[in-house]
Amino acid sequence: MKPLSLLSVLPLAAAAPTDGGSNSPPGLTVPNDIVPQNVRVVGVSLLGSGCPAGTADVQIDATKTLMEVTFSEYIVETGPDTRASDWRKNCKLTLNLEFDEGFQFATLTTDMSGFAEIPAGVRGQCTNTFDFTGISGQSSYSVELKGEVEGPFTLKADPDVVSWSPCGGTTAIMNMNTQCNIFPTKEEALIAITVNISLDWRKCR
Repeated sequence: MKPLSLLSVLPLAAAAPTDGGSNSPPGLTVPNDIVPQNVRVVGVSLLGSGCPAGTADVQIDATKTLMEVTFSEYIVETGPDTRASDWRKNCKLTLNLEFDEGFQFATLTTDMSGFAEIPAGVRGQCTNTFDFTGISGQSSYSVELKGEVEGPFTLKADPDVVSWSPCGGTTAIMNMNTQCNIFPTKEEALIAITVNISLDWRKCR
């Protein structure tokens, strides 16, 4: 992979989120206006080749409906001088959210944005699965990048099944499992991502 390409990706992948304004990233579904007043991240744990400890940042915007996860080392590469560990990256992110009593939330849509260099005939794919600790059921998403692509991108995915956090408390543990790969692997290609998640809130019933 060309050195300048990688250097141009790193600042984008590690960039801090915006100041939490109400502007939605392009393509994200706008949730309803029933939201708790207070939402905060009280714990984050990371596991995977795409997110070594200390290399991911989670922010929730002022509307409490948009969550952004930025990675500084989630970069997938193929081509000469790359290895199998470069062709596929994954991250299991366990997120503990604290919020006002009487609410529950679900992941409404997911945007993957970032930078890609993918030649014709090559395809990148990213998948996301969300679930809540103590609750059965998962929300799954998948997005694809087909070459020829060079530059910033944003791809939107909707869940096949919506899963809600449990009621009866003020915290919920959400697990996000994401993985990205590029194939075939002989051509030079690159993907660096940021994950934007739209949250839908509702009153517990």
